[in-house]
Amino acid sequence: MTDTTVIIALVIILICHLAAISIGYKTKKITLSIAYVNAVFVIGMLIFWVVDTVNIKTHHFETREWFVLGFEVCVLLCAISSITKFYNKTFVKILNYIGFWLHVLALVGMLVFMWWFKLERLY
Repeated sequence: MTDTTVIIALVIILICHLAAISIGYKTKKITLSIAYVNAVFVIGMLIFWVVDTVNIKTHHFETREWFVLGFEVCVLLCAISSITKFYNKTFVKILNYIGFWLHVLALVGMLVFMWWFKLERLY
C-alpha cells in the first residue's frame, strides 16, 4: 500500500465525515448522522485491526492499544444505542460528539503526518 493510496483513502473518509455533519445540520438530525458515521468508522477500524493482528505471529498488547480499542468499543456502543433509540440521552450525545471529533482530529493528524514525512511503503 503506497502513501498516495493512504492519502486518498484518508481524504475520502474526511470528506464523508464533513458531508455527514453538513447533512445532519441541514436535516436537523446531526446526532443521528454522527452516530452512523461513528459506527461505520469504528467497525472499519476494528476490522482493519483484527486483520492486521491476525497477520502478526506474536502480538503483545500495549496499554495505548487497549485504551484506543476500549474507547472505540465505547463509541461503537454509544453509536448503536443512539441509532436504535437513545439519541436524546445527553451522555450518549456527548460520547458521539467526542468520538466524531476525535476521529476527525486523527484523520487530519494522519494527513499532516503523511504530508510531512514521505513513506515508501506503509507495510
